[in-house]
Amino acid sequence: MDQLIPSSKVGVKIHEWYKMVRQFSVPDAEVLKSEVEKEIHEMEEDQDLLLYYQLMCFRHQLMLDYLEPTEERKNRPSIEELLRQIEEPRENLNGLLQYYSFFFRGMYEFEQKQYISAIQFYRNAEKQLSYVPDVIEKAEFHFKIAEAYYNMKQNHVSMYHILRALKIYDNHELYTIRRIQCLFIIAGNYDDFKCHDKALPHLNSALELAKQQENQRLISSAYFNLADCYDCMGDLDTAVKYAEKAVEINIKQKYNNLPHSLYFFSQLLFKQKNYKHALKMFHIGIQTAQEYKDSLFTSLFEFLEALYIYSANKTEILKVFKYLDKNKIYAYMERLSFEVSNWYLEREDYQNSNEFLRKMIYAQTQIKKGDCLYEY
Repeated sequence: MDQLIPSSKVGVKIHEWYKMVRQFSVPDAEVLKSEVEKEIHEMEEDQDLLLYYQLMCFRHQLMLDYLEPTEERKNRPSIEELLRQIEEPRENLNGLLQYYSFFFRGMYEFEQKQYISAIQFYRNAEKQLSYVPDVIEKAEFHFKIAEAYYNMKQNHVSMYHILRALKIYDNHELYTIRRIQCLFIIAGNYDDFKCHDKALPHLNSALELAKQQENQRLISSAYFNLADCYDCMGDLDTAVKYAEKAVEINIKQKYNNLPHSLYFFSQLLFKQKNYKHALKMFHIGIQTAQEYKDSLFTSLFEFLEALYIYSANKTEILKVFKYLDKNKIYAYMERLSFEVSNWYLEREDYQNSNEFLRKMIYAQTQIKKGDCLYEY
């Protein structure tokens, strides 16, 4: 009988594989994944190690889904299939494996735009953080939870975590992609604080680093974030210029954030009153959101249709707001309420304008409460 490979040896290789995943080094990660898959079948029995392997398969897939065009995923197992493999054993886990189980599930929920659910999983992972000896893994945790809190507009909490993450990444030169992403979140928080002059240098640094990396996904994200910053500053023409650059890359590469960039670009064009171009981007965008099965951006395109194409169809606008309220996506509700209020104000319809200002205040109140984010 052939001698079995010690599970500890395979465990070391899985850890090396995970390091490549965190660095977004796809070729190295694929090679190590293939080697681990072969050794798993020649390894001594170890149920914990098998679960560790399944967790890393799930994390590997999350990386690929972030980096690769949607059409390249057809021949791979679905993320939902991998998710089912790691869900059942969680009750019996302790320590590091339980941390990974909650943390990776939180990442999945975040990608599904279920931000409250993501934060709840991250908070459960945080309870196991003391079992994590790897300083980079701690940076990963702080980065991901900062990202989720940013999307929920819990900006002070987000800033606390993102600065902790960046401090670690700055001391490890192999994590440039994460450094760029940290700069995006820091800039986004500054925008929410209305400190746009502090946001811009971080975004310009991120764009320069992304170009040095020749990373098209991050270059497009830098353009998108610059567009958002200039829009917040009231410089609509510059915002449109950067948003168009982001869309051009995302259409060519077919990244999974294409519905988001098309929505934002369409919205800017409508605000700019460039209706011919806006309608073209709107039709491409809503079709893309439906193809990607992106319920959030399908709803947001329906908002654009209700406000700009059907001249403020109030029933349809309120339907979108109901969806945002139900899913606690108050950041969009706040921004869209202000947009609708301004639309009515331009037409001297003060009653409806005030109604949507009240909805904006309601959304701001829910953001400030944030009470559901801190439950244990």
